[in-house]
Amino acid sequence: MKSSFSLLSVGLLLALPAGAHHSGAAFDRTKTVEVVGTVAEIEWTSPHARLKVDAKDASGAKVTWDFELPSAVTLTRRGWKKTSLAPGDEITVTGAPARDHPLI
Repeated sequence: MKSSFSLLSVGLLLALPAGAHHSGAAFDRTKTVEVVGTVAEIEWTSPHARLKVDAKDASGAKVTWDFELPSAVTLTRRGWKKTSLAPGDEITVTGAPARDHPLI
């Protein structure tokens, strides 16, 4: 079963209550990136969960994006479950890119 989720990456998610925990300086909050692809892997780890998404670049080559999410505890409090996303799900991820991201 394919799911479609609109997710926010670190630049937007960590701007909430965790703002005092991280400065977000590694992310360019003046820009937004949108990645459409399929879930390659999701890791429910501490201190931050990770989401890897396979997408295509401008030339059609496969690129794996690595998104940092809030902690598993925070995701659970926001209604996520370990089964909310699974490898192969088609998703759209929107958020602030890393300042040094080579594709932006």
